[in-house]
Amino acid sequence: MIIEIISPSAGRKDKLEKFNKYEQAGLREYWIVEPQEKMVSIFTLQENMRFGRPDLYSSEDRVKVSIFKDLFIELDKVLDY
Repeated sequence: MIIEIISPSAGRKDKLEKFNKYEQAGLREYWIVEPQEKMVSIFTLQENMRFGRPDLYSSEDRVKVSIFKDLFIELDKVLDY
């Protein structure tokens, strides 16, 4: 699992180049956190070894981390700082 916190200056690199590298490497879960928009996009590796469409969340959501059995993250604690 990798969590990227996107800064305005590095957004393109994080969203394109790193995304492709992580997918090729077989990373199981990839989070992109956009603090300014208060959004989180979560990509999960599918059976075909490709990331599916992202699940999108906001600061109001509680998210289960799929690779850990009992881990949930309250996004208001992360995004509302």
